[in-house]
Amino acid sequence: MVITGFTSCKKFLNVTPVDNLSGNNYWKSTSDVEGYANGLYARLRTKFATLSSTTSNRTTTGNYLFNAADLRCAPAVIQSGVTGMDRFIQNDVRAANDPNADVYLPTVFGGINKWKVWYDVIQGANIMVKEVGDMDPAVISEAQRKAYIAEAIFLRNFCYFFMVRLYGDVPYYTDAYNEKALPRMPQVQVMKNAIADLTAVKGDLPVRYDDQGKNGNRAMRGSAIGLLMHMNQWAASFDKGNEQPYYSATVTLAEELATYTQYSLIRPFNIQNNKKLFKGGTNEVLFEFIANVNYGEGFKQLTYSSDFFSHYPLKGEITKTESNGYYEQDFMKKLFPAGEPDLRKDVWLESYDLGNYSFQLKKYTNTYISGTNFTVFNDDNVVVFRLADMLLLAAEAANKLGQDDKALIFANQVRDRAGKTPLTSTGETLDYDIYLERTRELFCEGQYFYDLVRTRRILPGETSSTRISPGRTISPSDFNNGAWTWTIDASAMTNNPYMTLNNYWR
Repeated sequence: MVITGFTSCKKFLNVTPVDNLSGNNYWKSTSDVEGYANGLYARLRTKFATLSSTTSNRTTTGNYLFNAADLRCAPAVIQSGVTGMDRFIQNDVRAANDPNADVYLPTVFGGINKWKVWYDVIQGANIMVKEVGDMDPAVISEAQRKAYIAEAIFLRNFCYFFMVRLYGDVPYYTDAYNEKALPRMPQVQVMKNAIADLTAVKGDLPVRYDDQGKNGNRAMRGSAIGLLMHMNQWAASFDKGNEQPYYSATVTLAEELATYTQYSLIRPFNIQNNKKLFKGGTNEVLFEFIANVNYGEGFKQLTYSSDFFSHYPLKGEITKTESNGYYEQDFMKKLFPAGEPDLRKDVWLESYDLGNYSFQLKKYTNTYISGTNFTVFNDDNVVVFRLADMLLLAAEAANKLGQDDKALIFANQVRDRAGKTPLTSTGETLDYDIYLERTRELFCEGQYFYDLVRTRRILPGETSSTRISPGRTISPSDFNNGAWTWTIDASAMTNNPYMTLNNYWR
């Protein structure tokens, strides 16, 4: 009901209020709220991945957000037969959104410039906040009411965070049934609003659910903390001169997260536990999107960039003995130096330092083979936030505050799990070491490009050839003009006289 109600509109933000959900036939029980919330999660999932039926040719088209973040400006080489990827890697987003440019990229990345689904979920979350708040106390307890409202607030701010990382400034609102035309709000103010909004209710979310099937794929307190940490670090990057309060908030949130024993790094680090980590439901995962072959569904391999960097038996037919791409030799040697122990190198990578198509990424290995043609479906979940990510964000923030002892404690928890020697560096050297550790730990998890933007290592003046490949940087003038953003589809201007598009891509 939720999904079909959001499918058509000619008003601002392309969202139609679902009027019947506020009437006499709905919001009468917690099962109504559960069904509504599940619809919002299902709608949001379509922005992250293509979901394929393992029993038919049915697909739900997604926008491959992780893949885009991993490959944009990346030190990677993709076979020329995979059309358009070289232009995308060189930050030519125009090619990624031009349906006449090539066959491949518009199908994979073109939908990212359309923000309708984000606002579908935002509008739905706003409605949920209002209607749950108005429900009869006889059918919902106060604790349940607060938890559901907090969950809806998490969802709307999750959307605002991803929209800001994609587009920069975006219209912001929290009113239910909104139809007003609104201008784009500066992204720093959007983040400030979102941080305050979610901070006020995060304590109303459960640390873990009694229903194990909800843990990770429904908002928990750890999900909210992880989102708040990311929003604070992003805001610090763009609110120049006012960074310190954001960094302090990130560290405080990490210290709160550490008090919850329900969240922990999965150990030991080996092939079996790696499979468990990305199949989901572990204590390390804070938020994820699920697909389950037991219900006839699986994410297509292109959900992760492993599609480009894997071959049989992780994808393709038996004759598929080479990957479609590889990461440049200098980059991989910088991340995983020869002679230095690192369990991630052993578990995740094959031929990583050769600089050719024998390279293989083995991070995502939960697969399901269907049919006589050996069609491979991905049975990994899309892990959006996990504890290792948060520990490294906290290390980064602590270093920026001059608290290097604390930064080392955070960062070395991740390194210890990977079998690496502890860091002992300080100051700017530690800042760079933490950046490298994030790049290693979160390799091909949709963080790469955003970390480059957030830390400004995407700028040539801030970046050496040992950090990212020459020529895959963005000039300061282009950066300030929005070259780090995505294009915004012109449909966003429908019936909105206040709307403007991103200057760089016009």
